Amino acid sequence: MQQTVENYWMFGAVCLVIALVLLRLLFRERITLQGSMSFLSFLVFLGLMAVFPETTGRIAKKLGFTLMSNFFFCAAIAALAILHLRALVTLSRVHVRSIVLTQELAILHEKIDRLETSEARRSSNTPASSSLA
Repeated sequence: MQQTVENYWMFGAVCLVIALVLLRLLFRERITLQGSMSFLSFLVFLGLMAVFPETTGRIAKKLGFTLMSNFFFCAAIAALAILHLRALVTLSRVHVRSIVLTQELAILHEKIDRLETSEARRSSNTPASSSLA
């Protein structure tokens, strides 16, 4: 069993390196905290699966997987599906927000045009009325 544990330490180290890169990007504000937390939690989950293969093997057998690798790939695919769904939700929110901002910008441009038009009318009426007096 010791050979099995030693085989998975490399994957745990890779997960740790990716998590460190993710934290570096987070601290440099290249990515948001909200989007990175779910990715970081999945990295920790997969890293723990690699660091504790005996526990992962017992969970895999209880869930009906004959091979631990099948359980690992199933967990990884589930994590990717959840991350993809989260990205779709975020993208949808950004799309709706951009539509709202575009509409608000159009309304502000219309108000500015109306103010400029009314200001132009006032300035054209003011010299004519002052010259009559």
